[in-house]
Amino acid sequence: MRRHLFAAAILAALAVTYLAGGAGATRAQERPAAAGKAYKFERLAEGVYFATGTGAMTTMSNGMVIVNADHTMLVDTSVTPAAARALVAQIKEEITPKPIKYVFNSHYHFDHAHGNQIFGDEVEIIGHEYIRRMHLTNVLQQRTNKSFTDVLPGQIAQLKQRIAQATDAKEKATLETSLGVTEAHYKATQEVKVKPPNVTFTDSMAIFKGGREVHLLFLGRGHTGGDTMVFLPAERIVFTGDFFEGRPGAGVLSYLGDSFIDEWPVSLERLKSLEFDTIVPGHGAPLKERKQIDDFQSYLREFWKQASALRAQGLAAQQAVEKMDLSRFAPQYGQRVGRPDPRAVLRAYELLQIQQPM
Repeated sequence: MRRHLFAAAILAALAVTYLAGGAGATRAQERPAAAGKAYKFERLAEGVYFATGTGAMTTMSNGMVIVNADHTMLVDTSVTPAAARALVAQIKEEITPKPIKYVFNSHYHFDHAHGNQIFGDEVEIIGHEYIRRMHLTNVLQQRTNKSFTDVLPGQIAQLKQRIAQATDAKEKATLETSLGVTEAHYKATQEVKVKPPNVTFTDSMAIFKGGREVHLLFLGRGHTGGDTMVFLPAERIVFTGDFFEGRPGAGVLSYLGDSFIDEWPVSLERLKSLEFDTIVPGHGAPLKERKQIDDFQSYLREFWKQASALRAQGLAAQQAVEKMDLSRFAPQYGQRVGRPDPRAVLRAYELLQIQQPM
């Protein structure tokens, strides 16, 4: 019963965090843009584009578009079918009319893969076997998806209340835009039917198509059990999904709620061995500084050390949330990093229970 109460408390807290633009927020879309195009594209190399949301609709995750001689490849399909349709439409309008023949899922989470369903069987949706296995379970009812979607009705209600109380015309207009985006997103989530990859791999896969060489690499468990790196060796670009996100000072870290915290630093070491110049993360802007990987490895090791020690002392997960102090990482991640995400602590305790039953 205590564990169920803790989970309920997490969801309640997330409703506030989501509205505040914190870990439960749409990250790059904390300030919704005026009505317009949902995505913007940045050219990274010849035929390679970084796609990120503008805030005109909820997209949540980044994507990458790879244009080859006779077809297009897409890395990650966004958070809903509606967001995926908007992405595909803009790719055709702004980048290329060449058909999308290959889709890569960086991992199974909703914000990266719930647009899969818009693609027919003629499109190869490729992902790690773990992604398919998870998609064949009821992921819509699992903790991660629910922690981000269950807050939406409360967020809508609070936005309506703030609009009713607003006296400043500019503030009211901004809130009304936020409300429109959020209501549209909530409606879009009702359409989701999880579609798993129709092509899977275990360790690595190389594709040589349309004059392009693409490697799909599983470097070990980290953010999830099936994180996939999409590596372009000629262009020296690697799309990491949420396996690595580098956003100094943003105060928001990779979500740890389904992670393998103790294994993640070792898996990240394998990432550093790749010959890349640019990392394209699942959230945030592309980056080049490898030191950020070192910083995140240190954070994960300290997180695991503190969670392990507090559990060994007999503290419950909710008590550990209050006791853990990660403020030493404030220079890298901002002041809010000091207190950990309750979902991350709960996940650490789950892993420790498997390893060290009490």
